[in-house]
Amino acid sequence: MTGRLLPCALVIGIALLACWPARLGAFIYDDQYYVLENPAVTGSASPWTAPLGGPLQALWRPLTVESFRAQWRGAPDAGPYLLVNVLLHVLTSLLVWALGRRLGLGAGGSLVAALLFAAHPVHAEAVAWVSGRAELLAALFVLAAWWLHLSPRPAAALASAAVLALALLSKENALVAPALFAGADAALRRRPLPWRRWVLLAGVVAAWWIARLAVLEFTLPEAAPFADVPLAGRALVALAILGRALALLAWPLPQRIFFPREEFMTLAPLALAVVLAAAAAVALLWRRQRTAAALLLLVPVSLFTVLNLVPIGSTFALRFLYLPSALVCLAAGGLVAALARRELASGRGLGAALALPVLVLVLAVPACRAAVGIFRDDLTLWAHNAAVAPGVAHTRYNHGYFLDAAGRDVALGPEQPGAEDELRASLRLDPGHAYAAFAHSILGNLALRGAGRAMPNLPLAARHYRDALARQPSIVDARISLASIAVVAPQVVSRAEGLQQLAHLQGAPGLKPEQQRSVEELRTQLSGAAPPESAPATGTSSPDGS
Repeated sequence: MTGRLLPCALVIGIALLACWPARLGAFIYDDQYYVLENPAVTGSASPWTAPLGGPLQALWRPLTVESFRAQWRGAPDAGPYLLVNVLLHVLTSLLVWALGRRLGLGAGGSLVAALLFAAHPVHAEAVAWVSGRAELLAALFVLAAWWLHLSPRPAAALASAAVLALALLSKENALVAPALFAGADAALRRRPLPWRRWVLLAGVVAAWWIARLAVLEFTLPEAAPFADVPLAGRALVALAILGRALALLAWPLPQRIFFPREEFMTLAPLALAVVLAAAAAVALLWRRQRTAAALLLLVPVSLFTVLNLVPIGSTFALRFLYLPSALVCLAAGGLVAALARRELASGRGLGAALALPVLVLVLAVPACRAAVGIFRDDLTLWAHNAAVAPGVAHTRYNHGYFLDAAGRDVALGPEQPGAEDELRASLRLDPGHAYAAFAHSILGNLALRGAGRAMPNLPLAARHYRDALARQPSIVDARISLASIAVVAPQVVSRAEGLQQLAHLQGAPGLKPEQQRSVEELRTQLSGAAPPESAPATGTSSPDGS
């Protein structure tokens, strides 16, 4: 019993030590509409009959949403959700240890694999972001189904199929599980399993797919970033993503939350070199270390659903690496176990086989703690991303948006830019980026408020609002702000233009009560009343929805 309790205690301790700061985070990024504004979480819709997010995203993850619903208390406190995420990561780390034992890595190799997985910094996004729970649940159930699949007991087949169903209901990437199981069986030359087991797994996948089609309006995301790329081009994209993924699994720094499409449209030399190095490692290990080689060979299989061969709604994200990292850590554990056997056989005792894992853990634990700290709040998250990827317009826009929300309009120093600096930087990098309209709208607000200036710059504000509406005519506040400028400065925005902006809002759906009141007051003022003495009110821009 002690032989199992001590390894489990070590794995639990390292996982908690590495990820414990995650519980101090907030709802960030897509949590706003995946959790806080999701009627399937708050109670007015069912997680089982409603898609996750917008219908164009083609996401159905009812078990993940059900877990959010079970925790919903009506208050925007992310702490309990993140604590559950941390505990799920602990359970998954224990499953890596159990799976390693069943794959034949031995006690030492399985423990090394689980400890490396528990402390891997690449897991920060999945653990420290509430919506990352889909990755945690899917990986947890896939590894559990695999562990059951490796059992010779007849009842394990039914249990494995049932757990696979839970994985599929958590996230779509669990679709790779049968291929993982079959690939490992073939590579490790396990005795052929009864065909009924494979029929069970195939039946679960078919039933999930039918249920998914019954709920979703679209089979695949309609706005997939690589949907317009021919299949041959997407194969190159897949190779670029695979290279980036393998590099990050080996060296997961710096952490990033957003990767633009352009980074994967060409195969970078480093990505190609990493893929070739991994292939060479598999070839060299195949005869002597078959298990480690097989696990490395299965990494591309575990990534198949996110390689964009079949277009998905994202380019790439670190959270996609949660399940693949288990394979890499298991392979590393197998190699360490082989090294330990060689050192013990030589009579010199353990040397590198003990020192290497300890050194990696000494480096990985603080790196993981720092990585989960990046997700403390939106401003911290995007400030970090703007620092590590200053050439990405989307990242600079998001940083500027949250700087504006925090009231930091202008720079506080060379290393502390203001909202205006970041929004202008995003437009310099890409004048037509996805949120350029909102960038112009916020810049209009800053000019209207006189941020960093002695007084409001009404011509500049009007120019930004017009640019915003030229790109996205649905920004209500930009029209209201232009009309308010027309009231106090008709030489900048004519009264006719102001009335025209308000006419666009006549009967517009979704106007908030305060917006409706502003429209009526401005229409009255522009129709002949004397302009007020106060400066025009500043509108607010919509969140970027990233």
